[in-house]
Amino acid sequence: MTIKISFSDTTLRVAVEINGAIESAITELPQREWVGLDWNDLPEIYVGDTAFLHGARWAEAKLKEKNSV
Repeated sequence: MTIKISFSDTTLRVAVEINGAIESAITELPQREWVGLDWNDLPEIYVGDTAFLHGARWAEAKLKEKNSV
């Protein structure tokens, strides 16, 4: 018996070979919706410097941009 598993960002494929016969299944992986920081999260990381707060917002926007293809 041989088992092969491959995946991409959007699919998972599993193929099993038993006695020369191959059975396979392809599953579409769920895409998660972007969940960013909200204003309630920011006081936890805010340490008294507004530049840090702006940096946190910048980093969040950059990550959202890179993960929204």
